[in-house]
Amino acid sequence: MATGEQTRVRRPSLLALALVTGIGPFATDTYLAALPQVREALATSSAGAQLTITGFIVGLAVGQLVAGPVSDGRGRRGVVVGSAAAFTAVSLLCVLAPSAPLLVVLRVLQGLVAGAGVAVGRAVVSDSHDGPAAAKAFGTLAAITLLAPVIAPAAGGLVLQVADWRAVFGLMGALGALMLGAALVGVPETLPRERRQPGGLRALGARVADLARDRRFVHPVVVQCLATAGFFVYIGGSSIVLQDALGLSSGTYSLVFATNAAAMAATSLAFRLTVTRLGARALRQVGLLTSTAGALALLAVAATAAGRGQEVPLGAVWPLLTVVVAGMGLTLPASTVLAQEAGRRSAGTASSLLGGSGFLVGAAVTPLTGLVGDESVLAMAALMVPGFAVATLVALAPDLLTRRR
Repeated sequence: MATGEQTRVRRPSLLALALVTGIGPFATDTYLAALPQVREALATSSAGAQLTITGFIVGLAVGQLVAGPVSDGRGRRGVVVGSAAAFTAVSLLCVLAPSAPLLVVLRVLQGLVAGAGVAVGRAVVSDSHDGPAAAKAFGTLAAITLLAPVIAPAAGGLVLQVADWRAVFGLMGALGALMLGAALVGVPETLPRERRQPGGLRALGARVADLARDRRFVHPVVVQCLATAGFFVYIGGSSIVLQDALGLSSGTYSLVFATNAAAMAATSLAFRLTVTRLGARALRQVGLLTSTAGALALLAVAATAAGRGQEVPLGAVWPLLTVVVAGMGLTLPASTVLAQEAGRRSAGTASSLLGGSGFLVGAAVTPLTGLVGDESVLAMAALMVPGFAVATLVALAPDLLTRRR
C-alpha cells in the first residue's frame, strides 16, 4: 500500500480486531465438554451432537466466503458491525433451542454471521497495514482465530462446573455484545470509496479467477487446508475420545485443552517476535514438521497399546497432543501472512477464500471420529496424520524442486 493511501486510512485497534476475529471461532466448540450433555438433553446421538459443531463450522466457512467479497465492494465497517449484532442475537436464541435439529440450524446461522467478522477483520489489516507491521498483525489475528477454539472448551468447562450447556450459549451472547462494542469503537472504515471494487457476480468471479491463477496465493491456501484437516480432527474428536474412551472428567478435559492452548499461545507469540527476522515460510515449515511429528508419535503409541490390548495412558496422549497443537501456532499465522500478502490486491476476496476453504475442510473432518464408529485414540490419531503429513510435503515441495534443479 502506498504511503499516500495509508494517510487516508485510520488504523483500527488491534484489540478490537482481535475480538471481532476471535469471538466467532471461540464459539466453535465452547461447549465441547458438554457434548454428552447435549446428546442426552436433546435425545440425539454422538454424531448428532457433533453436528451442532459441524453446522457452525460450515456457517463460519460460508460466512467468510460471502462477506469478504461484499466488503470489497461496500466497505468494511458496516459488515463488521452488522455481523456482531446478529451474532449476539442468534447466540441468545441458541440458549432456548428445544431440539437438536433446531440447534443445528441456529448454529449454522451463528457461524454465518461470525464468519463475516473473521474474513473482514483480515481485510481490514490489508487496508491499514503494510510490510512488517502487516505480517505481525496477520500473525496475531491468525493465531487468535485458531487459538480461540482451543481455549474455548476450557472456558466452557468452567461454566459447566456451575451450570449446564445452555449457560455456555449465554456466555457467547455476552461476548457477542462485547464484540459489537469493540466494532463500534475500534474498527473504522478502512476501505475508501475510490478503492472499492465493482459488485456483482461477474466482478466477483473475475477476482476469484485472478487469485486462483496466482500460485503464490493458492499454495499457502492449500497448505493451510491440509493442516486444518488434521487440527479439526482433534478439535471434533477429542471430547468423545478423551472423556468416553479415557474416562476424563469435564474438569480434567478442560485442563488438557488449557495446556494445549498455552502451548499454541507460546508458539504464536514466538511467530510474532521472529517473523520479520526468520520469515513466514521458514516458520511454517517448522510448525508443520512439529505437528506431523506429534501426530505420528501419537499414532505409534496408540497402535502399540492397541496391539497389547491396553488403553493408551493419558500421560502419553496429553503431551503429544500438546506438540501437535503447538505446531499449529506457527503454521496458521504463517500461511495467513503468505496468502494475504499475495492476495492484497483483492484483500476481502483473498481473506474469504483463505478462511472459507479452511473452515469448510474443518467442517468436513470434524465429525469423522464419531462417524467411523471407533471412538479411540488410535482412530483419532490415524485420522489426524494424513492432513499434517501431506501439508508438510506440499509446503516443502517448491524448495525440494528448486534444490533438485
